[in-house]
Amino acid sequence: MPLSVPDFWQFTLPEFHTCLLTDDGSLTTNRLAKLLSEEGWQVVVLSFPQSIVMERPPLPQGVNRVALADFSEEHLQQQLTIISETYGLIGAFIHLHPEHQVYDSKSEKSILKSVFLLAKYLKRSLNQVAQAGRSCFLTVARLDGEFGLGATIDFSAISGGLFGLTKTLNLEWEGVFCRAIDLSPELNAEASANLIMAELHDPNSLILEVAYNSQRRVTLASQTASIA
Repeated sequence: MPLSVPDFWQFTLPEFHTCLLTDDGSLTTNRLAKLLSEEGWQVVVLSFPQSIVMERPPLPQGVNRVALADFSEEHLQQQLTIISETYGLIGAFIHLHPEHQVYDSKSEKSILKSVFLLAKYLKRSLNQVAQAGRSCFLTVARLDGEFGLGATIDFSAISGGLFGLTKTLNLEWEGVFCRAIDLSPELNAEASANLIMAELHDPNSLILEVAYNSQRRVTLASQTASIA
């Protein structure tokens, strides 16, 4: 179902709070971190092990990077504790999922599992921030910009699990703004970052999943089949 351009709700995180952004190894990480920082947000980039996502583009001034050495749950929890104690309680989370061409399916499953673990350990802080304002949990996949229904771009279905996770969290975390986004791989870093920012600031919390190709913004809608 086609969607219009979202409205823009100007909001910011409370003082001494952090937006955690995962690094997909592309310039989109840099561009999005820059846009968030220009709004006055404290941004920390979480990089996956370099054995999985090799590229680590430079970050804008004032944006710090925390790198994972491995995918163990204990290590991930330790790094989240360090981030919270050093930079502030995490009040927003944005996961940029790397394009599937850069790794094998086993590695992609490890990344997906880490996002589920991140949700587990971010539950308390995101819901706490939601009591005072807006907190966010966003996931960004690179299917085909049509929820995998376009049949024109090769993609991995594994990252489709991000949509199920995000929709489940939306049911469980009533106060947290949750949204899953599918961006066409054909969109460049600048366009991708601007579209993510638009979704982040959308006041409409009833839309749970959005896809963008080069022409339009869409979501999924159920239809009742007509009986002849």
